[in-house]
Amino acid sequence: MNPPRPTDAERPVRTITRAELARHLETLIFSGEAAPGTKLPSERRLSEEHGVSRPAVREVLRGLEERGLIEVQAGRGAFVRQLTEAADLGPIDTIYRRRRPTPRDVIEARLMLEQRTVRSAAEKATPEDLALIREALTRFERADDLLARARADVDFHSAVAAAAHNPVIETMFASIRTMCFELMMRSLADPTVHRKGVPYHREIVDAISAGDAAGAERAIAAHLQVALDHYGADLDRPLDLVAQREMHRLMANER
Repeated sequence: MNPPRPTDAERPVRTITRAELARHLETLIFSGEAAPGTKLPSERRLSEEHGVSRPAVREVLRGLEERGLIEVQAGRGAFVRQLTEAADLGPIDTIYRRRRPTPRDVIEARLMLEQRTVRSAAEKATPEDLALIREALTRFERADDLLARARADVDFHSAVAAAAHNPVIETMFASIRTMCFELMMRSLADPTVHRKGVPYHREIVDAISAGDAAGAERAIAAHLQVALDHYGADLDRPLDLVAQREMHRLMANER
């Protein structure tokens, strides 16, 4: 006689990693299986179904929210958003991450990309572009928590990329937006990097406003050099591990 089949409650939960849970939810969203407006399972349900701790689930959801894939509404849950151009680049971000890039890798790439970007922005920015850049910088300066500050920081650099009026440059920056956000979490949580790096935002804006392409290029290079000078051992650790550590610290401070 065959033994009785286990019930759902008795069936063991297959434990997966945080990264696997993120890829699972991304697949649901990008495939269209979870259409815009769909409510995702609760943190508790995701934790129980996939064997992932609730803090790790919360971290995954925050990452998806930052990428514009979902909207987390207090007291209601997480809902799938209509995909934007930047969000559509999610599969490219996944390809990058398979290579386990380090902060040094991303900073070096940003140096190559953003020096050209600010030169073009200084040459081509319209009054509307400058208004968007300044608005993002104002939000950054007024933000009262690390996540809001990091989001505004990414928006600032995205606005500069848009001001270059080159769709390839804008798309290239969008493809590394999430990794830039993770770098900014690391930078803004570090008092030394924050103190030395943030003033360059104003220099970048002033140079672009004045049409000073060389000055804008010097300012962005100095801005990114601060991280190379002060990240220490974090420069050559996998970026996802550095970002995970910073998110854990943030959540611990919120408790």
